[in-house]
Amino acid sequence: MRRSPSILLGALVGGLTVLAFTWLHGLLIADIWFNAGPMVGTGALCGACLVWSHRATSEPHTPRRWWSYLAASSGLLMLLGPVSLLALDARWTMAEMMENEDAFELLLPPTLPFLGVAAVVGAAALWLWRGRRPAALVPILITQVMLVFFVGHQFAFLGLVEMSRTDLVILAEFTGLTALLAAVFGAGVLAGEAARDRLGPTLRPASRTPR
Repeated sequence: MRRSPSILLGALVGGLTVLAFTWLHGLLIADIWFNAGPMVGTGALCGACLVWSHRATSEPHTPRRWWSYLAASSGLLMLLGPVSLLALDARWTMAEMMENEDAFELLLPPTLPFLGVAAVVGAAALWLWRGRRPAALVPILITQVMLVFFVGHQFAFLGLVEMSRTDLVILAEFTGLTALLAAVFGAGVLAGEAARDRLGPTLRPASRTPR
């Protein structure tokens, strides 16, 4: 029986994944190091919650179950983009948002009901899919709330902005980036777990032979 990844490992890999994203974003797009602290903290929190909820739903642990849970959680996030385009009414143009320094404060309040419903629906879907264990409901719900509000708001905002064909490319790129980050995080957790399994015996103190 394989051991489930530790919650601490999930937090560590989540933080490192966001740190790598911050470096890559600064290299290819724009410098966002000024916000690195909160972003890394959010990544660590979401990573810990993902492992926590996975542990509550998967016994015994297998890489296949880990990847399926991570894929489902990421897929629910990525669905927020097209669903928000259908469910929300556009109020601003992309140009207005790009020029507005308070765009986040402007876009967040109208999307809060949508985000709340998305978190509850996503949690219910995952809980039903993963076996309906009573003890798993709270971890799954908390994880969905963390992911939807900390990551999914970027997708939800798209429904409030008038989208052109060019802007739809942004949606596709952001969706691909989310999938990439999920893959890096998932692989990092499995690599860390494999390293713990290999190093575990060498790190344990040798037992004394009774005389």
